[in-house]
Amino acid sequence: MRACLFARNRLALADGAVHLPSLDQARAWNPGRVDWFRVSRRGQHVRGAAAVAGATWTPPPGVSTVTLRTVLSLLPEAEAGLALTAAHLARWRRTSRFCGVCGTATVPSRHHQARVCPDCGHLAFPKISPAVIVQVTRGDRILLGRSRRHPQGSYSVLAGFVDPGENLEDAVRREVEEESGIRVRDIRYFGSQPWPFPDSLMVGFTATCDGDGTIVNRDDELEDVAWFTADALPPVPPAYSIARALIDDFARGHGVDPATVPTWQRAQHNLESE
Repeated sequence: MRACLFARNRLALADGAVHLPSLDQARAWNPGRVDWFRVSRRGQHVRGAAAVAGATWTPPPGVSTVTLRTVLSLLPEAEAGLALTAAHLARWRRTSRFCGVCGTATVPSRHHQARVCPDCGHLAFPKISPAVIVQVTRGDRILLGRSRRHPQGSYSVLAGFVDPGENLEDAVRREVEEESGIRVRDIRYFGSQPWPFPDSLMVGFTATCDGDGTIVNRDDELEDVAWFTADALPPVPPAYSIARALIDDFARGHGVDPATVPTWQRAQHNLESE
């Protein structure tokens, strides 16, 4: 069984390792009294255990900690997915220790992946926050925005969280118009990606500009919004993200090899800064 041991929101790995440690190996790193819990992903294909070490735990010689974004490019896909699932569940367990209704300490449910209040019966399931992310095109151009959180000079497709009462298509229309002043039509589902930074589910769409393409930047989070052709794209997110999949789809559709598209170099962050 593989293990995911987190220290201050970073994953502990043996130096130079490209695989998760075994459970016995992780326990040998003496993380102290930790709450190991079972993690499964895609049925029986991947199983593991996870725990969060105490704030004072220092990895022993030969062990380092890495950010979750580093995990995406370092570990095999199945193990990276296991680590991200474990990180999501570890954060949920840490933030659901008490009932949100009456304040009583919660316990694991016997029937669900949930925390249950022994006093009032309230169930707290793992939090999943849906967000839309969209490839907006107008002819041979794609709409990209530059967030203040992105590395200097880099851009990505527009995205945002779904509001209560919205369906996903309404969220696409609202987010794109709020961030760029652009109205869209022909909204089509593209794909999805769990994104535990800290608890999102990214739902990807494609859409077409409905109008003359005049941009009005209405979002304080974005420093710039602009149209780009496939052969003149700015630095964009790495290949592991659905944002990059949407951009690569656009590039490929306009005769540009996605391998030639520049990729931004993000500074390392811990989970809580994602």
